[in-house]
Amino acid sequence: MNNFQPATRLRGIEKSPIRQLFDRAQPGDINLGLGEPDLPTPDVIRREAARVSLEEQNGYTTHAGLPSLRERIASDYPHLAMNIDNVVVTAGSQEALYLALMTIVDAGDEVLLPNPGFVAYPTIVKMAGGIPKFYRLPAEQNFGFAAEEFRRQLSPRTKAVVVISPSNPTGRSLSRDELQQMAETLADSGVILLSDEIYRDIYFTSQRPASPSEFYPKTVVLSGLSKALSMTGWRLGWLCGPVAIIRPSLVLHGYVTTCAATISQKAALASWTSEAVAARQEIRRAFQKRSDYLNQLITNELGLRAVVPDGAFYTMVETSKFGTSMQVAEKLLAGGVITVPGSAFGSEAEGWLRVSCCADEATLSVGVKRIKAALMQL
Repeated sequence: MNNFQPATRLRGIEKSPIRQLFDRAQPGDINLGLGEPDLPTPDVIRREAARVSLEEQNGYTTHAGLPSLRERIASDYPHLAMNIDNVVVTAGSQEALYLALMTIVDAGDEVLLPNPGFVAYPTIVKMAGGIPKFYRLPAEQNFGFAAEEFRRQLSPRTKAVVVISPSNPTGRSLSRDELQQMAETLADSGVILLSDEIYRDIYFTSQRPASPSEFYPKTVVLSGLSKALSMTGWRLGWLCGPVAIIRPSLVLHGYVTTCAATISQKAALASWTSEAVAARQEIRRAFQKRSDYLNQLITNELGLRAVVPDGAFYTMVETSKFGTSMQVAEKLLAGGVITVPGSAFGSEAEGWLRVSCCADEATLSVGVKRIKAALMQL
């Protein structure tokens, strides 16, 4: 098999820089890289998972997922007047992203992606045979939305646009005015908008960020419970939107996954209880407190510019004076701290690091001290 070559769509595709750095970490290194909440899954969900695993038969559900769960997901988007036919329960939001892009994108189609943006977006677009194109979220504007830049990047070949709010990696959210501008730009274009809302419940603003689906009807929503309820390993996400898109996505989902884990689906029904709603609020408050603390440390201890996030788990830190973002991330890794080079997310974030607050304050403090020590050697 020495001459084996993978299929063309997989050639040149490697593990993301995030995983490459994480895989090289040593015991005792502080992880300020991965966006995985360290808080426990709320008790109400764990209790329900334990109960159903002991008391119920847990074979396959229908491919689309439990009807009762799909009803509750649909109820989160009352403005769309959806029913269960508009929802597919997936193995996390990343499967939802894969299903959506594989369903929508044909060979040669252009997909407009945020720069900086989540590392999986351009990779899956390429797997689908599409062409990744990018709209800048300018660093000089703290990675905020630039309406004119967005308009310039659209073309007659644009099949879909991806938006994420709050953003991975920047933590910035799109305002209602910005979403309205985006919707007006896309009006009558036929472009499908993919809204990645996995961080929408981790927000530090006075109100939960709006969904683009409130402004643009041709929106497909990708979301789940991984971040909001510390359920990353439960692999529970969803894809919802127009039936014309959901129906073929469901066929693909059936062949790829069959169905999301039954115990996770049943336990997820508890996510809409009053106890779980209170837990969401506590998780959100905990990450806001940590985020504020991390930004203070970066400003006061390191004297570096950091973007104040609107949500999610991340702070973008400007380190361009020390070298490329990969050089800095490598130096910090050697100093016992895992971070992510901005270049992993696109050209606009070169010269920056993504630093996560998925650790308690004591760990964040030690991590920043290690960062300071490593930067002094550059």
